[in-house]
Amino acid sequence: MDVEYLKLIKIDHDRNCVTEENVEDKDNVRDYVMSIIEQISSNAGEREYEFKENELTMKTLLEKVIENKDRDAQSNAIANRLLAKENEAEQKFHQITEIQKGILLIAYCKMTEDEYKIVICKADYTEFIEEATGQRKNGLPTKKKIFKSFCANVSMNAGAYTIGKKVTFDVNSNQAKYWYEGFLDLKACLDDAENTKRAFQYIKSKILEPLRKVHPHEHLRLWNITVGYMRSDGEFSIDYYADTILGQYYPEDNLDMQALISKVKLLPEKWKFDNRFTKVPNEIKSKIRTEYDLTRDIKLSINEHINDLEKTILAYKDEEDRKYIMILSELGYKLANKIQNEH
Repeated sequence: MDVEYLKLIKIDHDRNCVTEENVEDKDNVRDYVMSIIEQISSNAGEREYEFKENELTMKTLLEKVIENKDRDAQSNAIANRLLAKENEAEQKFHQITEIQKGILLIAYCKMTEDEYKIVICKADYTEFIEEATGQRKNGLPTKKKIFKSFCANVSMNAGAYTIGKKVTFDVNSNQAKYWYEGFLDLKACLDDAENTKRAFQYIKSKILEPLRKVHPHEHLRLWNITVGYMRSDGEFSIDYYADTILGQYYPEDNLDMQALISKVKLLPEKWKFDNRFTKVPNEIKSKIRTEYDLTRDIKLSINEHINDLEKTILAYKDEEDRKYIMILSELGYKLANKIQNEH
């Protein structure tokens, strides 16, 4: 990777202005900046976007950076735009939104002979100052240094460029709308409803279903916690689902959870849904039923997440080693009791 253009600009809300930061003669700062650029440029991103058709401001500024048309002026225009959008967001959402003190990084990087990336990110300013003065004590992990970022692929062909895939990253639990919609003029390629359907569809078909025959009890338990997660309100995160929900699951047999986790993390890129989005639980209401063949004549059908699965479905074996299933159900008890009394 070769960084063809780099600009660092402090976003100063106290003085309501932007100020360029010099990095040319500071190797430690440049290493810090390079670590950020490498992190962003290698990141698959959390959500894919496209430019809004009726908004040309940010698209035009980025095109001028790519075309090398007075890049410093374009960068300053981008920084002032961010300052204005952050001021608006702070006034509108001051009770729930805290704008982090930060520095804006704008870079244009050559990845291969014909492939480039344009990167914009808001990073931790205190970390930057500590790097610049050589006083850094306990540096943040690279990903935690970055509050928000944007990365777009740029392809060159016969002197003409095409802006391709555009992705964002946000350290907050919810992607800030002022960042991607207000500042960057972006709209999501997939809406939350479509993301919810796709994520559940491919987790179910590619991760859970292959377990049904070999690990039926693990399939049931993992299906249940997956449905519980997908049917709850809030944000979907593939990393949270993989690392926390699956990562904290302890199988009863030799099921390889690490292999399963690795497979899960590949789903968004392979099957085209976003890594993060707001769940729309009703979109999967009709798709969550699962069935198990108990005998040739009897099926167990589960239509929703069960809060206390281990206390609701139990095993029973009698003195003659005959095996039964017990289900906590007042209606089922009455039905079975009636059948027994008739005989």
